[in-house]
Amino acid sequence: MSLDTILAAGQAVAAAHTAVAQVINAALFYGPGVLALTAAVAAFRACAWAADRYHQLLQDRADRRIYTARAFRLCRVADNANAVMANPTDDLNEYLDNKLAATPDLANEGEER
Repeated sequence: MSLDTILAAGQAVAAAHTAVAQVINAALFYGPGVLALTAAVAAFRACAWAADRYHQLLQDRADRRIYTARAFRLCRVADNANAVMANPTDDLNEYLDNKLAATPDLANEGEER
């Protein structure tokens, strides 16, 4: 145990002692009603903080699921592209020409025919 650890522990004990002394002084000066109100506000804030943390945890989990699903889809696209690119050049050109021929012409979508 180093000297810094002992000094830090002493400072923590002094801070806790000061906080307890302040609570006792407030109770004697303001009465128990203000202390009860302060405790209620502190409890409300602690519960609100916990709810925010839980909501953030759920949002992070949902984001991870979306990211994982997107990464999986991108890997499948890359695998399909690798499989297509593994074809000989003539077969690849024929494959792409067939895809182009099967694609509807969307350039004239808004024009009257």
